[in-house]
Formats: sequence, C-alpha cells, structure tokens
Amino acid sequence: MYTWVIYDIRKNNTRGRVAKRCKYYGLARVQKSVFFGKLKRRWFDVLALEMGEIINRRTDRIFIVPMNKTDYDRLCQSGAPPSIDSSLQHKNSRFI
Repeated sequence: MYTWVIYDIRKNNTRGRVAKRCKYYGLARVQKSVFFGKLKRRWFDVLALEMGEIINRRTDRIFIVPMNKTDYDRLCQSGAPPSIDSSLQHKNSRFI
C-alpha cells in the first residue's frame, strides 16, 4: 500500500528520529515534514507503533495515511520537480 507520513513535531531531535525511521522504511521525503512511499501492511502497523513511541503525544502530531493504488493513480502534482513518481523510483521500499 502507498503510505503518507505527515508530521508537526516541536523538537529537532524528535523530528530527526521520525525522519530517520521514515527513511529506514524506504519512504521518500516529498516536503520537509512529509514522506511518501510503498509499504506492506505489516510494516505500516509497525511504523505506526514506532512513531507513537517516538513522539511526545502532548505537543506533537503525526498522521500515517494509507492510500490504495486507485487513489495513487488519481494523484495530481504540480510545481517544482522532482515528481513523487521519480522519488519513489530512487528509494528502496520495505517488502520483507
């Protein structure tokens, strides 16, 4: 499944840990606080649990949003390159 991780995190250290975990799972950064990529369902669940343990639930917010293939095919992007498609092609997704 395609997965978006979107966050608003107060502390730099915590933000860095979240970004590292996103990269570990093969997600590509598409904006400063937004990652996108393909994950198997079991990795989606593990990622969600890990993120819940990393952030401060009183001050931080994180959204982990699944997206199916049909919705991905309807995704529109405009603006500066690179496109989301090309970002995904250069990243290794977690398919363990």
